[in-house]
Amino acid sequence: MSLYQQLAEKLQYISPSFYKQRYFKKLKNLTKENFSGRNVEPELIWIKEYLQNDAIIFDIGANVGTFLYQFEYKLNHKNIYAFEPNKKLNIRLRRLFPTMNISSVALSDENTTAQFKVPIIKGKMVASRGTLNTSYKEKDEENSYTETVEVVKLDDWAKSKNIKKIDFIKIDVEGNEMKTLFGGKSTIQQFKPTLMVEMEQRHHNQPIWNEISEVENWGFEAHYLNRKTFALEKLTQEILIKNISDEKNKTDYINNIIFLPKNL
Repeated sequence: MSLYQQLAEKLQYISPSFYKQRYFKKLKNLTKENFSGRNVEPELIWIKEYLQNDAIIFDIGANVGTFLYQFEYKLNHKNIYAFEPNKKLNIRLRRLFPTMNISSVALSDENTTAQFKVPIIKGKMVASRGTLNTSYKEKDEENSYTETVEVVKLDDWAKSKNIKKIDFIKIDVEGNEMKTLFGGKSTIQQFKPTLMVEMEQRHHNQPIWNEISEVENWGFEAHYLNRKTFALEKLTQEILIKNISDEKNKTDYINNIIFLPKNL
């Protein structure tokens, strides 16, 4: 990290508000026309339009807080629940979003402790690829940093917090998504929230369509965001296969599967 970058990072301690504006500058005036050039997920635009102002949302795998920043001026902060087990990132999220509900637990299919891995690629820790899926090795991964984290099932966490309603769940957990979903299956079936789950074939040996079909069997229908019309369209296996190979192509690559409850 350069001296300039080090000084810029210190801004989060001095002026969190100014730091956020600088750090998330790609999101300023983000539009359907410029998202690809800025190399950001188009769902960041869609989600602000989709969610009602009183929505209760869970951000599972909040990472650096990109989606939280999008929610900041849209939703009531007491209705935002974020989960980030990476200790350094969790502390940072609490500093930048002090009025939101930030949890340090990792959500999976059992209550335990586990190793959370952050890969080191080209000499740098890549926090966005942190995962409980420690057996998975990223392309060009040279080494990794691991830390012990608390793991909880969403079903048990929601019950302990007396959660009465969930409208939207975003899951980005680098290959651990099905364990996260199974750990929250009862809660999901009870509240029927819209689910946005990152599912990438690179994390799995079996076709991810099998996992998509599993979630559909819970009473959901899989969709994807058409990046040209910004409308949700029904996802088929044929469409998925055509658009899961080039992760750098923000216009066509499908990695966020949006599950709508069938009763909507």
